Amino acid sequence: MRPERIHTTYEVGTTCYSIVDETRKELLGPAQGNRKIAIRMHYPVAKEAVQGMPKGQYFSCRKMEAVRKAFAIPKSATMDNTMDYYENAPMIEGEKFPLLLFSHGYNSYLEANTYLCNEIAASGYIVASVGHAYEAVETDYEDGSYDYFDKTINKRMYQKGVFSAFRAQGKLLKKKGSVEEIYDAFLLFQAEHTPYLTERLPEWKADMLCALASVKERFGAYLDLTNGVAASGHSFGGATAYALCLSEPEISCGLNIDGALFGDFAGTELTKPFYQIACKENWNVESGVLLRRTVPVHTAIFSDMKHIGFTDAKFLMSSKMLMGKLDAQIMHEQLTQCHVAFLDKYLKKQEADLEKKVDSLVALQTIL
Repeated sequence: MRPERIHTTYEVGTTCYSIVDETRKELLGPAQGNRKIAIRMHYPVAKEAVQGMPKGQYFSCRKMEAVRKAFAIPKSATMDNTMDYYENAPMIEGEKFPLLLFSHGYNSYLEANTYLCNEIAASGYIVASVGHAYEAVETDYEDGSYDYFDKTINKRMYQKGVFSAFRAQGKLLKKKGSVEEIYDAFLLFQAEHTPYLTERLPEWKADMLCALASVKERFGAYLDLTNGVAASGHSFGGATAYALCLSEPEISCGLNIDGALFGDFAGTELTKPFYQIACKENWNVESGVLLRRTVPVHTAIFSDMKHIGFTDAKFLMSSKMLMGKLDAQIMHEQLTQCHVAFLDKYLKKQEADLEKKVDSLVALQTIL
């Protein structure tokens, strides 16, 4: 199953490459060498430029097996391994497009939101999806090497053990009170149960900034950076986008797809437009975005969604317990419209009524 295309202004080209951050030693996996970063580009291409070209591949064979295992997808289930993009299609000469950086979630994978990235590219943006070594299910690199999720992280992730963390998380998600009171409770939860994630956030930010520098170097002739760069991501990748907006001058706006606001943000203030997309059950760990800010924060809170349902997984498996009850195509359309309208408003400076882009029947949307 795959979603129906929404944006068709352009076809989409893709290319993958990888870089090495010579300033950072790798601390995970075998802890050898410098930090490697994989990047998949999604970019607009002219329709006539791809006539006769074959569609690109979604997964490598290794990644397909890793994703099957991670999401418990049975081998009997058919996984369509073609994607609605074209490998190494020629970019449009003489045109420039705004840039969005995208970060996957923890123990997810580089292509986890490919359908979303494709739609954004097809509407006139360049998207750089960034991988995080040893913290993804599987990551492929340009030289043919690859790595898998570092399983030793599972022991380090939860300071007091996974069951203790899940119990505390359950209480936190049900907690009643003001935004300030709930955010204080989240900070306590983070300090007691998940300090490891707080420690990893600067590394993910560094991955994104290193990727940004390389994208500007390689694709600068096709980038319109007049109004800055946007950042988005799912889960921990969304928290990374929020952290980038707080601290990095080049990042002018951002979106967070259902990511708890892990990180130490004491003394910081949000001064850039931001969009918090959430499922209702996780709102308590995300509502802190409404604090310490001088700008409007857009929100869309989906009542019939689950955390993983914000990724392509909703088209790979049908478990409502994991994905939520909202129809996969509707969710894809809503997530796409949230992004494109927000980017049109803040990167292209076009008129865009964000509230009209969200269906009130499936989400509570407002500007706060």
